[in-house]
Amino acid sequence: MIRLVFLALLSLSIFTGTGAEAQSLTELRTRLQAALQRSLSRSMLGGALPHLDLETGSLTRFYPTENHEVILKLGDVYVMCATLVTKDGREAPVDYYITHGEGRFGVIRTEIDNRAPLHALMESGRAERLE
Repeated sequence: MIRLVFLALLSLSIFTGTGAEAQSLTELRTRLQAALQRSLSRSMLGGALPHLDLETGSLTRFYPTENHEVILKLGDVYVMCATLVTKDGREAPVDYYITHGEGRFGVIRTEIDNRAPLHALMESGRAERLE
């Protein structure tokens, strides 16, 4: 199954071209999801995404639960949102900032339980929802 998914993604990347070329929302979503999965597989430890709160020094282990369908665009940066949950059931929103370079997409910033930057970008009109 993993080989099939890999081959499908590889085929998609060959036929979709690069960065600024027009592509359907479905193709874009697929490529962004693949980049997000690659990033998560590198960042997760023991099935959890560790997050260090730089204000308190506390380390929290978050577990992915659901991805949201909405994709936002900010220039050459896309934002995908999801919900994470702690072992005790506390939910936290997460925003993944993804851009394109060197023929592929990659996550460049992750905001866990901090919606203020994204809300500010949306309110200023710099981040817009893709339809």
